[in-house]
Amino acid sequence: MSRRNITIIVVAVLALAAGLVAYGILTQPKKVVAMRQVVTALDPLPKHAHIGPQMLGTEQRQADQVPVDAASNPGEVIGDIVTQPIAAGDVVEFSSLAKAPILPPNELQVKVGMRAVTIPVDAVKSVGGLVNPGDRVDVLAIVARTGVAPPAPYAILRDVEVLAGNHVTGPPISIAPVAVSPPPAGQAPASPAPTPTPAPPLPAVTVTLEGTPAQADILATADINTVLRLALRSPGEPARSQPVQPLVFPAVAQAKPEGASGPVSSHPGVTVINGDTVEP
Repeated sequence: MSRRNITIIVVAVLALAAGLVAYGILTQPKKVVAMRQVVTALDPLPKHAHIGPQMLGTEQRQADQVPVDAASNPGEVIGDIVTQPIAAGDVVEFSSLAKAPILPPNELQVKVGMRAVTIPVDAVKSVGGLVNPGDRVDVLAIVARTGVAPPAPYAILRDVEVLAGNHVTGPPISIAPVAVSPPPAGQAPASPAPTPTPAPPLPAVTVTLEGTPAQADILATADINTVLRLALRSPGEPARSQPVQPLVFPAVAQAKPEGASGPVSSHPGVTVINGDTVEP
């Protein structure tokens, strides 16, 4: 056999082998990659953050690249507390969360070192009844008119938290509307079920505020001696945007004792109550 024929045979064998390899590759069934829905953080979630629905998103990722304890549905983690910081875009894992404690209904939670003081209110004094637990308010004390001087208002407390209205310690609950699927083509839409009208909330007759012991003292004094009103603050306003005003009571002239001689003496000036300090 000539060298030329041998070369042709070798080339043909190599071409056949390459064709068989290519055929095997092309006809090999493709590997199906399993995907899994996971919950991700839309923004960084710091430690101790209380997770809300606006903080979460969902993505489809390869199942073999997803942590074992990854959350699959936002409803599984909404309301939980972050125990380990989660970066934006990271998968939310159950190991980085803790369930929020379930408090008994209407249980008052007062911070250590603080005091809870309840004052009477009405629709006007509580901003039309719109003050709710969790709001921040200023407390205004209006001293009664003396002589020809008009009543004097004083902002005795700034940026104090409302703990409760009457006996309710939680904010109003808002219910999201339920999405209704459109009826099939050619079918008339079903009549919506009547929505029960909720009973209006009872107007608050008391409001419980949280403050320091000194603030509790001045609030109790002002409650007895002045007319109190609440001023609702904007959530974004800094706590010290306005100064606290000491409560000032005009001095009252002393009555002349019976049988005493000499002119009736009076104390000039005013009495100032600033926190737990009384300044003559």
